Amino acid sequence: MAIYTLTPAQLKGAGIYNSFEIPSFADTKSFQFDGITDRFIGVGNYSELDGQNKATISFWIKPPSVISSLQIVASVIKNATASNHQFEATLGTNGTIQISMDTGSKYIRASSTPLNLNAWNHVMFCFDTTQGLGANRGRVFINGVNSTSATSVSGVFSTATGGLYIAENQNGQYDPFEGLLNEIAIWSGSDQRANVSEIYNGGLPNDLNNLPTAPQPTTWQRMGENATWSGFAWTMYDVNGNYRHRGAGIPEEGRTTDVPT
Repeated sequence: MAIYTLTPAQLKGAGIYNSFEIPSFADTKSFQFDGITDRFIGVGNYSELDGQNKATISFWIKPPSVISSLQIVASVIKNATASNHQFEATLGTNGTIQISMDTGSKYIRASSTPLNLNAWNHVMFCFDTTQGLGANRGRVFINGVNSTSATSVSGVFSTATGGLYIAENQNGQYDPFEGLLNEIAIWSGSDQRANVSEIYNGGLPNDLNNLPTAPQPTTWQRMGENATWSGFAWTMYDVNGNYRHRGAGIPEEGRTTDVPT
């Protein structure tokens, strides 16, 4: 007896899937970093934020149960000085998260709201330095909730002189990130604080290119779905542009099926 298998599209075309839509988006993979050598290196200068006074940076993060040191989540440099950067997102030993632009003195902090350890968290940093009141210029949302403790951002993002690094700073400041990262997205020139609920999506990664209100992100690295293994290294491709990342130190098994659920 022959057994025929129809694809979901064929089933829908035949009228069998007539009561619901076939899901077009699924989040099934993330990357795990060892805190020592694992990182992704952006190929070419990441210039998307150059000169911007508005931006949104969103990602899913699963830190380990013990954070041994101050660690880099993502960064772009502006010169060769270790403490200088276009932006730098860091994770503290107490599980708190912050981001800074230019130097550590211009920051958005969630110092009183630590991340859930050994669990998935959604983090979204929003910049709008055109706001007249300093406290309104930056916001950090953790799992959809405004968790901003302090902010001092101002001016515009400096010109990048390096790539978008994931899990490390190109100049070697602080330690590489240990844990898992997923769905890293950047909206250049756009503050999406009003749309945090649809981006967070109640705790599940969402299709960022087809949200009800928020526009498509400038850069969207899905951290697994758009990655290929060459036999010795990973390569990731941005969903919405030509920007590319190459893996360094990440083994084939560094791509995992551990995702927010």
